Amino acid sequence: MISLGLLTVHPHQELGYATSIAQYAASFNITFYRFTPFQINPKSQQVEGYKYDCETKEWIGDTFSLPMFIYDRCFYKQDALSKKAKPIVQWLKQQQEITFLGHGLPNKWEVYNVLKKNSSLSPYIPLTVKIAEDEQIVELLRIHESIMLKPIAGSQGKGIVKISKTNQWIESSFHTGLAIERKIFATLTDVYSWLPALTANTTYLAQPHISLYPFENAPFDIRILLQKEQLGEWKEMGRGIRKGKEDAIVTNISHGASIRSFEEVVPCLPKQHRDFIMSEIDSLSRIVPFVLEEAFPSLFELGIDICISKDCSIWLLDVNSKPGRKTVVETSSNSEEEMYKNVVAYCAYLATSSSYHRKE
Repeated sequence: MISLGLLTVHPHQELGYATSIAQYAASFNITFYRFTPFQINPKSQQVEGYKYDCETKEWIGDTFSLPMFIYDRCFYKQDALSKKAKPIVQWLKQQQEITFLGHGLPNKWEVYNVLKKNSSLSPYIPLTVKIAEDEQIVELLRIHESIMLKPIAGSQGKGIVKISKTNQWIESSFHTGLAIERKIFATLTDVYSWLPALTANTTYLAQPHISLYPFENAPFDIRILLQKEQLGEWKEMGRGIRKGKEDAIVTNISHGASIRSFEEVVPCLPKQHRDFIMSEIDSLSRIVPFVLEEAFPSLFELGIDICISKDCSIWLLDVNSKPGRKTVVETSSNSEEEMYKNVVAYCAYLATSSSYHRKE
C-alpha cells in the first residue's frame, strides 16, 4: 500500500482540499494522511496526525510512520510558527526514503534568472533588478516614471510597493488588506530617507511598472494552473482572470480582486491583436514548466501569472509552485475533480516509475 501525506503548517489548513483528494486515494491503492511538521517525532520518525478512513469518509487521529510520499502545502509567513516549520520541511526533503510530489521553486530572483536566460522566454520577462542598496531604487526612479518593488520571497501580492513620479511629487502606494495606503514625497531625497524603513528586513526586486490593459475599467491578469497527471505529463487545468479594483496596485484575490472567466475577457481585447495574444499565452503555458523543471527538479504543479499591457504586449509576471486554485476552480468547473484526482494519480505514477525504484 502506498502512503501519501499532505503537509501543512497548521493542522486544519486546506482541510476541504485534503478531504477532496482523499476520496480518490483508495482507488489508487493509496493510504492518505495529513499532518504538520510539529506532529513528527524526530527520534522515532512517527507522526501523530490524521488518516482518512475511506469507509466512514472521516479523518481519524492516528500514529503512523512518515509517509513514502509527501504533498507539501506549507506556506511560510514571517511568524514564529513558519520559522520553526521551514527547517523541519528541509530535513524531510533530505530523507532518502521520502519522495516529495514536488520540491517547489526557490525565490523569485533565482526563478527570474532561469527564465531570463531562455531565449524563447526572455522577451516576456520584465527587466528585474535585485536591490542591494537603497540608492538603486532612487536611480531607477530617475530612469522610470514608475517602478514596482516586490519581496524576493513574497506571495499573494503581499509587500508589493509601487513608487511613481509626477510633476508635483513622488508617491508610494501599497495594499494594507483591501485598502491602499499612500505616502507623498516632495523629492527623491525624501524618498531615499524613507527607504531604510521599507527595506530594513526585506530583500526586494524592482521592475518598471507595467500599465495593464483594462477590463471593465480595471486592471487584470491571467492565472493558468498546470499539474502533472497520471502519466507524469504536464496538463493545463484551466485559466481564469483576476480583475483588480479600478485603482488596484495588484490583482490578487486577497486584495479585493474578483474572479472572471478567461472567455469573458477575450472579446474585449483588440480584434487585430486577439489571435496573437492567444497564441503567445498558449506558448508560455507550454514552455515555462519544462524550462523551470530543467533547473529545479522536480515539480508537480505551477500557477503562471501573465498580464497584457496597454500596448497589447504579453508579460510573464510570476510563477508559483504552490498555487491557489480558486481562480481556476470558479471558472473551469469541469477541471475541479480532475485536480483532486491528479494528486493521487501522480503519486501512483511516481511509485511505479523507474526513478523511484532506483532511489529505493
